[in-house]
Amino acid sequence: MNPYQNFWGEPKIGNTTKVAAFVEIGKGVVIGERCLIEAFVFIPPGVTIEDDVFIGPHVCFTNDRNPPSKNWYKTLVKKGARIGANASILAGITIGEGALIGMGSVVLKDCDSYGVYVGNPARKIRDIVV
Repeated sequence: MNPYQNFWGEPKIGNTTKVAAFVEIGKGVVIGERCLIEAFVFIPPGVTIEDDVFIGPHVCFTNDRNPPSKNWYKTLVKKGARIGANASILAGITIGEGALIGMGSVVLKDCDSYGVYVGNPARKIRDIVV
């Protein structure tokens, strides 16, 4: 998947991805295969979600650090990442492969692959052993 897709193209959602009710998916969003996106998630233009990602209910992604402006940033959620309910993801963040974001966390910086991040602001508390 190309993390630098067009902000304004049609969203692309993998055929095996399940999207619950009341999810808003913006133009240009790319979502891979076998993802599960729970209810009331907001995904604005500029977000790319790779394969096998879980996104809990009420997760909010952003694409503008100083709204309202047109200085939008691209956000990437890598393969196998899991994001707990009510988490907020700042614009321009990369969440690493297999990372776990705890419920209600506010992610302000990039997250390492296979790291566990919790809190406001989200901090790494441990690694996931694979």
